[in-house]
Amino acid sequence: MTYHPKVIPAQYNHSNIDSDEMLYYVDRDFMSRTGIGPSYISLHPSEIPHGPHPGTYEASIGKKETHELAVMIDTFNTLQITEEAMKIDDGKYFKSWLLH
Repeated sequence: MTYHPKVIPAQYNHSNIDSDEMLYYVDRDFMSRTGIGPSYISLHPSEIPHGPHPGTYEASIGKKETHELAVMIDTFNTLQITEEAMKIDDGKYFKSWLLH
């Protein structure tokens, strides 16, 4: 996290042009994601736009710290999704950026 006084802590919307991005949410309160708990995993394939859930970017303005622990991995080879991984997919993640 940066420490500039005017920083907006939540990550901006972006695309990883040449890598897949996988996050493993370890513990605590995930500022940029709603409905995410410990042991969740998210995958953002190369070139797919992604970022904070609606409202979380704005809610992070003025925050001085986060209370979250996650591991992010950027790969330069495409990740292959196994049949076992497909069994635990909740089928809802791709809709999580929609405003309700």
